[in-house]
Amino acid sequence: MYDKIFISYAKEDFTYAEKLYNYLEENGLKPWIDKKGILPGQDWNFVINKALREANYIILLLSDTSVQKRGYVQREFKTALDYVEEKLEDDIYLIPLKINNCVVPEKLSRFQWIEYEPLTSFELILRSLNLQREKYIEYEKKQIAAKETFAYEEYNNEYEYGNSTKFVIQTNHIQFKDESNTNLLELNSIIRGKQAEFVSNSRKDFHEITGELISFEYESQDWIYEISYTPNFISKSIISINENFYAYTGGAHGNGFIDGLNYHLNPLFKISLQDLFDYDDHKKVLDFISNYCYEELRKVHNEWMTPDDEELQNQTPDTLFWEGSLNPEWDKYNTFFITKNGIEIIFNAYSVSAYAFGVQIVAISNDKLLACLTKPEKFESFMNKVQ
Repeated sequence: MYDKIFISYAKEDFTYAEKLYNYLEENGLKPWIDKKGILPGQDWNFVINKALREANYIILLLSDTSVQKRGYVQREFKTALDYVEEKLEDDIYLIPLKINNCVVPEKLSRFQWIEYEPLTSFELILRSLNLQREKYIEYEKKQIAAKETFAYEEYNNEYEYGNSTKFVIQTNHIQFKDESNTNLLELNSIIRGKQAEFVSNSRKDFHEITGELISFEYESQDWIYEISYTPNFISKSIISINENFYAYTGGAHGNGFIDGLNYHLNPLFKISLQDLFDYDDHKKVLDFISNYCYEELRKVHNEWMTPDDEELQNQTPDTLFWEGSLNPEWDKYNTFFITKNGIEIIFNAYSVSAYAFGVQIVAISNDKLLACLTKPEKFESFMNKVQ
């Protein structure tokens, strides 16, 4: 528990990333780098976003190459900074490691970085990780004892079929351990049911109605189906679960999506985004969320495409993204996580733009949401349950 580490690096610095990966793995942790974590045929953009979201810590390898390089490394840096906002000020979450005499970007300057030294730097990183890990575990023990949060276990299963072409189904899900809490037992059943349905639906893809495996007239890569249910946020009254689905069934790339399963406890019911706000504020909230998400997604687009001034002036939601995809309508934004500090709207591949745009997550703080409300009492009540 609390042992997942995402290592962000430029491909030119892979040697350093691999050394760090091996060191952390040898010391009982679960590091992740793309070269080892992405299988042939997988949707690399989706898998990277999933690993970033699930990581307990992020290590950024800083070099002259990585700090100046446009593209995915910069997006990982930006995502890491977004996730930092969910942490306490004294949490150790983001660790920059300087592997040469580069200039640390201003946006990372508030984090204590480590200069790479072959004999000492990895040990210092390990000490930092273990210190924060002990803090997390001790805090959770206290929360569980006070019934402010709930203990859970993770379960992994794998099903494999076929010979020359294998069909592999992998599942990972949580189950809450407090059997005296009927709400948690219901939630356990919901998660198990979703997982079981995924497994049975996946099997259907590669079986004939006779029950025989499908056959190919050509050589095919293995088919892979993955689903996971992991905690995104847990309090005594609110639980937000990260549902990750991925499937590769041949072709150029696989497909996946991320969903947020958000529940109120005591009594148990699922939470939609519109449930958080007074009905009289719905139009204002939707207009705000629509505009805010557009501006944040626009920043990501422009960082990648670097349009000229004329193109910037002519940008609109319907020219930059799929027509109507960012309209102020609840169904456009109801794929979301609840966090301690606000909400995170999830835009899966193809939801607003082409596949290459990937999965994007827009974080909106509670303060920003409160500022657009004329009747904040309902949202304030929700905020109290999150704390």
